[in-house]
Amino acid sequence: MKTIFAFFCKFLLFPITNFFTKEIIGKENIPWTNGFILVANHANGLDHWFIGNVLRKRMQDLRFIGAMDNLKLFLQSGLLYYFSDTIIINRKKVDRKSILEKMAECLKNDKIIVIYPEGDSNPKRELLRGKTGAVELALKTGFPIVPVGMAKARGFGKRIIKIGKPLYFLEEQQLLKETGQNQKEYNLLLRKITDQVMREISNLCSKPYLY
Repeated sequence: MKTIFAFFCKFLLFPITNFFTKEIIGKENIPWTNGFILVANHANGLDHWFIGNVLRKRMQDLRFIGAMDNLKLFLQSGLLYYFSDTIIINRKKVDRKSILEKMAECLKNDKIIVIYPEGDSNPKRELLRGKTGAVELALKTGFPIVPVGMAKARGFGKRIIKIGKPLYFLEEQQLLKETGQNQKEYNLLLRKITDQVMREISNLCSKPYLY
């Protein structure tokens, strides 16, 4: 995230975000000095600011993943993506290998990758089925996933943010090294772990995950 934008957020936007944050639970679970993958439920476009406020100590290390695959998104978010150093994906033509490599390089440089595994904003009562990209990144790099749940609280626009313990997948990584990557088995493993991560998010945000 560019310095001028981080400054703008800290001194102008986050005081407002603080007002609408009722409680932050589990900040001790954040690995403050290293790279990690943060995954969270995604109700609307305000989520970025709440997550940024929680991680304000490392604002310049944040790298959100954002879609840019039509003119409307470009006009709405192009400037924001530029100043926030967002990693842009085209959902209509995803170059998965290239995106994973870019995110892996960021993690190696102690950056924080923020991913919404639902893949889109979701104001519904239930979580959408999780996409497997965050788990694949964790397995390939060894960096942990930190699950976050954001839920509505009493009071207009108020939120409670809960941060879970970092999730490591050392046994699964070792299994992959020993058995290789049969594509079908690999996909099944990604699906299984992703559903586990989504259930962690479900517990934190109190939205059911039905998959």
